[in-house]
Amino acid sequence: MPSAIPRLETKDYMKNLIVAAAACVSVLLTGYDSAFAGQRGERTETVSLRITKRTANYPISGVPAELRDVENSFTGRKAYSALITKYAKQNGVPVELATAVVQIESNFNPRTRGSAGEIGLMQIKPATARLMGYSGSTKGLYDPETNIKFGMKYLAMAQDLGGGPTCNTILKYNAGHGATRMNPISKRYCGKVLALLD
Repeated sequence: MPSAIPRLETKDYMKNLIVAAAACVSVLLTGYDSAFAGQRGERTETVSLRITKRTANYPISGVPAELRDVENSFTGRKAYSALITKYAKQNGVPVELATAVVQIESNFNPRTRGSAGEIGLMQIKPATARLMGYSGSTKGLYDPETNIKFGMKYLAMAQDLGGGPTCNTILKYNAGHGATRMNPISKRYCGKVLALLD
């Protein structure tokens, strides 16, 4: 049996249902009283705003990790750029390369700890730092200046041993000064460095 409602009216009926459903959802989301403000004696509610002061590398709730990483990277880059520049120049390492290494190693977070015991901004191991002249405690490597100072010495030595090409430097920094063949991890690492240098 054919429908008693003509086709055009069915479309209008469906549109009205959609509008009504949207209005219901709106009332539910905004609250019943706010939906009728003005019709029920102009009731309003005063709400105080909460102000949150954030510091660099402090997690922001409700923001995806990728976006937090971008913000942390930007604020960290600013915070440590003078130290990176100072020790890169002191050791003959291109500042852009040094900055890329710090970004990849720790995303400019001085509290980063690697799974193999690497510490801080440049993810230097305590034994490696000692080889570079460090005589302090493991905890001392969390200090940004200390970490960059000894990490940059290691990067400079990797650059000398690598003979110039960026990927050779990265291989020696990432896999150890004695490494001679590019492994998949160092290859990915070098790709990230080259992308940051472009």
